[in-house]
Amino acid sequence: MKKMMNKMIENRLMAGFSIVIACALLVGCERNALQTANFSCEQVCYLTDAQEDSLTVSIHIEYPTAVGNPDALKGIQSDLKHRLFGEAYIEMEPQQALDAYVAMLKTEYKQNNLPLKEEWQKDNSEYEFAPICCEEQVLTGSVMGEVSGILSYCVERYVYTGGAHGSNFRQFVNYCLKTGELVEEEQLFTEGYQEPLTQLLLQYMVEQNDEIALIQDLHEAGYNVDDIHPNDNFYLAEEGITYVFNPYDIAPYALGETEILIPWSALQGILKPEFQTVEKQ
Repeated sequence: MKKMMNKMIENRLMAGFSIVIACALLVGCERNALQTANFSCEQVCYLTDAQEDSLTVSIHIEYPTAVGNPDALKGIQSDLKHRLFGEAYIEMEPQQALDAYVAMLKTEYKQNNLPLKEEWQKDNSEYEFAPICCEEQVLTGSVMGEVSGILSYCVERYVYTGGAHGSNFRQFVNYCLKTGELVEEEQLFTEGYQEPLTQLLLQYMVEQNDEIALIQDLHEAGYNVDDIHPNDNFYLAEEGITYVFNPYDIAPYALGETEILIPWSALQGILKPEFQTVEKQ
């Protein structure tokens, strides 16, 4: 049993290593192969004929249509449709998926809010004011860039369903253009990277914030220092790797989103060998 478990772990590590090697071999040959198409939707759905309450939908998607390898493209497209719209939309064409997703949002909006409105209209003496049932859904999918055969992509979602403010969330995913597989932290960094990478995050967070002088000052500025660590939410660029922390991840909503750029030069000590030359490409 122990031998079987060791073999499974070894196979998994080798599979991840193979993905990284395959990506590293694409430094120049795939750069011009990436092609995208844009799909958009702007709609307003009114709750009733009175047009007092509405759902506003705004969707803009940059969708990869070619990456050089058709098999890799299929995998990337399926994963993106899952992340953008949900599992039920994976087999649909992008425009069909977008239309079906918008139709679902409109149906859910009416199902959730019409009973409230009808109850108030039936006996408005129970309420001092009519309920406000205005909502907003904003979805954006965009290519962040390509480095060493790795495509970085951002899915950004803003949702407002009432209250003081809506919620905004950005999720970053990275794909190997050779295989279509996801590239995660452990495939970029050497074993034991978590602690030195955490220290780099803290260092560059301070350096890139004009209002904070020392790491010790982060807590007083409102940040939860214990939550600042590698979170696998990052994108690659020529300058380096940027980690993104969404509202509430490491600080109250009022402090918003936090981006921390770590230059490639600062990462040389923990990058796997095949990525240590990225800065020079």
